Amino acid sequence: MDKRGKIGLIILFLAILLILAVAIYFTFFFYYKCPQSDLACYLGHQEKCAKTKFINDQVGVTWSYKITGKSSGNCNVDVKILKIKEGSPKLVSLEEKDMICFVPIGSRKMPEEDLKKCHGLLKEEIQDIMIRDAHNYIISNMGQISEELKKPVI
Repeated sequence: MDKRGKIGLIILFLAILLILAVAIYFTFFFYYKCPQSDLACYLGHQEKCAKTKFINDQVGVTWSYKITGKSSGNCNVDVKILKIKEGSPKLVSLEEKDMICFVPIGSRKMPEEDLKKCHGLLKEEIQDIMIRDAHNYIISNMGQISEELKKPVI
């Protein structure tokens, strides 16, 4: 093989390598990024379960969503609280915690709306806060609850 043939073979090899690298990047590493707070963009991608990253900057909290793929007819979404801006100081413990939610493909509901379909540290922290709040409410209203229990049920 002459020098020209070797150079042509090297160029062909490099072109195939480049095409392979681009294919791997778009298959495994590329995520579409919806503009910040463009909920319609995110929900459209979630409905199709297309790999997407989205920051939802709401009044009281900033959420991060990352659609990572499909499994068993569900869309896997990594949900994270980036910043708590309002509310009780105990909510600050939720910052930087995340959970994986399994949203049915075709759904336009936000992943955190159904905690039964989520698992992870964020879910556990949210449930813990809810249980503590319910416990505190019961304790602080024990007298009222006691009086209501004495009334006949009709």
